[in-house]
Amino acid sequence: MRTQWLMAAILMPALLFSPAVMAKAAAPILDLLGNASDSALDKLSKPGAFSADKAIRITLPGAKKLGGVMKYTDKLGVTDKLNENLNRAAESAAAAAKPIFRSAINKITLKDAAAIVTGGDTAGTEYLQRSSGSEIEAQIRPLVSSALTKSGAFKQLKSLQQLGISEATLTDHVTRGAAKGIFKYMGVEETKLRADPLKGVKSLLKDFKP
Repeated sequence: MRTQWLMAAILMPALLFSPAVMAKAAAPILDLLGNASDSALDKLSKPGAFSADKAIRITLPGAKKLGGVMKYTDKLGVTDKLNENLNRAAESAAAAAKPIFRSAINKITLKDAAAIVTGGDTAGTEYLQRSSGSEIEAQIRPLVSSALTKSGAFKQLKSLQQLGISEATLTDHVTRGAAKGIFKYMGVEETKLRADPLKGVKSLLKDFKP
């Protein structure tokens, strides 16, 4: 906590200077979050990353409510293959999402950065999800849709008309799941980076030169 307040003390005076100085002072915080998102996306873009983690694994929407229908399609191995393709689509989206997250992070102001510094271990991730979550999902959605098409998920869905799930509904569902997983992993990576407070303070001291 003392380290966080020291970092904030370094940042706050920059609010009195020019926009260029303010942007430079906020840069270390943006770098930290950028590195956290890059690391999270690198991990989640690996084959099997989403399906291997129960906390972020994506399944068909409303699977629990479909009951008997799901049991029947499960026996045929159809839904297993479809679920696999849903997670692959999320991984494909993660592989192409770095510019989207970097763009959102670069919109963070120095005032916001100072608040992030004094926040909890995942304050930056939480702020980004709260302030840009909807925008990020909107930009990820086309990536998910394309991946679902390429994986054959939409064709599989048509063969399961009894499920009553549209392509749009499936795309929205996978998009939300992908974003949720990315933010979860980003929070973990942010926590790891904050665990090296000395490095963070040195970075701020080095880069803050009003």
